[in-house]
Amino acid sequence: MKKRFKKLLVMIMVFGLIAGTNLWVSPVALKAAPMTPSIVQLSRVYTYSEMCQDINELCAAYPNLISTRSAGVSQNGLSIPLLILGNPSAPNSIMIQASIHGREFVVTQTTMAIAEYYASQFASGNYPDVYASTCFYIVPMANPDGVTIAQTMNKDWKSNGNGVDLNRNFPTLWEMTQGPSAPASKEFKGYSPASESETRTLMAVATERNHCCFINYHQQGNVIYYDDDFATPGVSAMSGLLASNISMLNHYRLINAKSSNAAGITAMGGFNDYVQLTLQKPGVTVECGTAYGAAGQGQATTIYQKNAPTWAQAARVFAGK
Repeated sequence: MKKRFKKLLVMIMVFGLIAGTNLWVSPVALKAAPMTPSIVQLSRVYTYSEMCQDINELCAAYPNLISTRSAGVSQNGLSIPLLILGNPSAPNSIMIQASIHGREFVVTQTTMAIAEYYASQFASGNYPDVYASTCFYIVPMANPDGVTIAQTMNKDWKSNGNGVDLNRNFPTLWEMTQGPSAPASKEFKGYSPASESETRTLMAVATERNHCCFINYHQQGNVIYYDDDFATPGVSAMSGLLASNISMLNHYRLINAKSSNAAGITAMGGFNDYVQLTLQKPGVTVECGTAYGAAGQGQATTIYQKNAPTWAQAARVFAGK
């Protein structure tokens, strides 16, 4: 009976938030600490090699706060770095991934800048509650081959090096997904579920710890998608609560993704489908800015500033749960 009441209370809170009721986790005031990143630059196109260099510099600058290892290898042989930010012994963890689509590489840059922001804040004594409660597992560039293609050959390229749209390749209702029947710049789901090494890499990171939630960065729209077709009421409620708390800070519009597939087109098999339906965990897709690729480069600083406080807010939503 207590469990049912708790679940009902959470759902009421979510719907209250969506309706505009101010039921959210209050942010905490910070001590003075730099907001502008000193290692990660936001002014020019951000390449795979620059990301790798910045990861090494961040680990050297904050050896007790950031570590890295290879999470896997892309189809074309590039290492896919994983950043571990904060205290690995913290009871909770949040997984964050960006640039699963090649042309959406600006969010790699902003995700890296946010990682630097939290390392700096932790070093300054800020967010002590977040440091104590939550460790962040970050894949800043989930699709390095696709990013490279988008930056050097085809600015509209979303797929990986095999022409598979990774956000349709996960083994969650993959068989329902429609689209091209052969490799393409976007929307080809692959010849079998989880056929791509990048897909399997994200699945491995997603299951190596009992992450309390997942944040996925995409471009574009300044919106947050939450919920999922076939999600359980508990997962739906917690995804909505997470989305609402993030939206309170970055002011992106909330969109309930239930039954949001376009008429005649079914797109499942995404990472957030995998998270919410297979892992039974809350997750949100944060669509940043109003343009992707180089056209969105001038928005990098704004995207960073709007989203930097949201990681701490997400951690506080799940602290103590």
